[in-house]
Amino acid sequence: MKRFAELFEALDTTTATNLKIAAMVGYFRAAPPADAAWALYILSGRRPRRLVGPALLRRWLVEASALPEWLVEDTYAAVGDLAETIALLVSHDPTSGAAPASATPAAEAALADWFEQRLLPLRGLDEAAQRAAVTGWWRGLPYRESFLVNKLLTGALRVGVSQTLVTRARAYEG
Repeated sequence: MKRFAELFEALDTTTATNLKIAAMVGYFRAAPPADAAWALYILSGRRPRRLVGPALLRRWLVEASALPEWLVEDTYAAVGDLAETIALLVSHDPTSGAAPASATPAAEAALADWFEQRLLPLRGLDEAAQRAAVTGWWRGLPYRESFLVNKLLTGALRVGVSQTLVTRARAYEG
């Protein structure tokens, strides 16, 4: 997930076509095949349907952040994006130098592992188990990865590349 988060940031912070292609080529060259397949799935505009609804995420955010509900709601209103609000209020700050209080192997797991072992299995869990898993990820992930996980949970991840750019990147990489 960490490598994919770096790719997402590189794609999200530039409008230069050549830089976007170079970032994707670099990712695909270094990524294990299963991660590359999931990245292609996401970059081509596909995404799994919503795994957890925003109403649940907002309720869990209030509980996990230990902030008053009004403050969480005001923060969400100011930020304008639930995934970003969650990442800002609950995720581990990698600049602090301190390890997350509940560090998990999830922080270093591959993109394919995230989908196949964590995200997609959420559908079969009851709400309490979903909450425990998701809030645990929030506490153990740095901001960037937490943001992406939240976008994937809600089915709202959009990446600023066209299918043509993805195809060009794969052509260079191949």
